[in-house]
Amino acid sequence: MPKKVDRRARREEIVRTYLKIAARDGMEAATTRALAAELGVAVGSLWHYFSGFDEVLSQAFEMIFERTDARIARRVDDSAGLDALRAMLEEVLPIGGVPRDEAYVVVSFWGRVAANPSVGSLQVAVEHQWRQQMTGYLREAVDAEELHPEAPVEDIADALLYLVTASQFERVLGTRLGQEARLWQIVRHHLAPWMTEQAAQQWQPPSSWGDAPEGEASGAPEA
Repeated sequence: MPKKVDRRARREEIVRTYLKIAARDGMEAATTRALAAELGVAVGSLWHYFSGFDEVLSQAFEMIFERTDARIARRVDDSAGLDALRAMLEEVLPIGGVPRDEAYVVVSFWGRVAANPSVGSLQVAVEHQWRQQMTGYLREAVDAEELHPEAPVEDIADALLYLVTASQFERVLGTRLGQEARLWQIVRHHLAPWMTEQAAQQWQPPSSWGDAPEGEASGAPEA
């Protein structure tokens, strides 16, 4: 009898392999041919599990956010207020190896929205969830007297969420605005007017937030 294939597991394997190629060799190398070769199958066999390459990319996009949410949960843990917000931002801004590499897939996905608007629904759902989380952490910061009571938490959350989205493009393009140190400065700019004196003294950039030497901020994702 033919071997029974777990369709869901196979789809996940294909998507994970796609992300592996993108991180190792760069987005331009993550083609259907390369994907099939990595899996050791014929290109046509991929379409037994997906309707086309857009669906592979869509699933990769969704997997990235599932992974990101898992990292956020681990990092935030029992933290609250500004500590929790900073932990979340370290995972959603394109800083460090994994979030930086993922930016290339995310930006590629966004590039297909114009031709297929329905795929944008994933981005809408993600933004809604992350905005709720950011707003919650900012309200905790107000309660903990880390932010002044009049802090416009909804507006701050919107500004930070906009920064998260825009920074993906800036990082992929290799501009100064996508550099980690600059992203930190922009985050602080939005928070500083509303911080209490004690919180401002304690709010320091994470030690992991550093940048490569000038000229090394761009390029394909590293392995």
